[in-house]
Amino acid sequence: MAPLLSICIPTYNRAELLRSALLSLMPQVKKMEGEVELVVSDNCSTDNTRQVVEWAQQLGTLRYHRNNENIGAIPNLLFLADSLAEGEFCWLLGDDEMLRPGAVAKVVEILKTQPELDYVYVNYSIDSFDRREGKAVTPDDFREWTRTASAHLEERRVERWEELLSEDINCLTAMYCSVFRRSTWLEVARDLKKQELYSSVEWTYTPTVIFARTMVGKPAWSTGYPWIIVCSKESWSDFIPVAMLLRFHELLDVLKKNGVDKELLEHHRRRMLTCAMPYLAEVFRGRRAARLEWFSVTKFLAKHYRYVETWGAIYSALISVPLREEFRASPFYAMFALLAKATYHCIRLGKRLRAQLPRRLPW
Repeated sequence: MAPLLSICIPTYNRAELLRSALLSLMPQVKKMEGEVELVVSDNCSTDNTRQVVEWAQQLGTLRYHRNNENIGAIPNLLFLADSLAEGEFCWLLGDDEMLRPGAVAKVVEILKTQPELDYVYVNYSIDSFDRREGKAVTPDDFREWTRTASAHLEERRVERWEELLSEDINCLTAMYCSVFRRSTWLEVARDLKKQELYSSVEWTYTPTVIFARTMVGKPAWSTGYPWIIVCSKESWSDFIPVAMLLRFHELLDVLKKNGVDKELLEHHRRRMLTCAMPYLAEVFRGRRAARLEWFSVTKFLAKHYRYVETWGAIYSALISVPLREEFRASPFYAMFALLAKATYHCIRLGKRLRAQLPRRLPW
């Protein structure tokens, strides 16, 4: 008999982080044996991942698959949900996440009591990687948290899945917060064409794109309590610029195209535009990050000119880069940089003069 839930972990060369994840999972999965399965797909790691999995298998049942070669992060994730998982529902977890005690039982309870739902949102707490770097940790080390992805800490039903987009700080782009019905997922996932990682929105935010095409308008459930501990180490830092400047905005466009109300997405758009400054500065320096070789500031401005955050990010980026670097990168950029710097200095001079004026006139 197929399990109700498949907990699936794609992994590559992060054996010690995986050890902590499995240590938090194995006792919980063992208690739900028959209803829950745990599957690890190793993307041809060169470290001691296999040994860590074999150690974990002594604690309970765990299915382990190892690819003959590194097939890429997204294909490994899709292969897990499509071919390795056997459950009616699937929960994709990162190899650096941990679950608080009771998390698996709570999700199974929701799936049983709300059988008509295709989606469950699992809230998560967010901590700095510094809290675990260089040491073995367990969920007991994170009984208290600094912040949660969603401020809504009450368990509840939401009438439309897209309400969760607005509530989640990452707009549901973190794969580990989503428990979904596999049959619904597969309706879209099997039609995705393989591409280079981060070369398109589909190959950057794959789960969220799938949900955009399958979940809009449907009811869903939110756990409220942050059952997931996120204290992770980014393995995709080289692609943060393209995600911030292009792909996240493309994701918002996909969501809107599939029926999500624009107002639910606006604060995400504005936040990303506010955070764009350091990445625009690198462009003005003539440094092109991965997948940004053909990035156009002009097109970026044309797309987002209605937002004051866009102008603020561009202005701040222009005044932060030395003029000689901007001229070397593009005389066109340098012309606007000169205007921005002149404005900046005029504003500073005005503030200085105003500060020197007497607070009260003598009469």
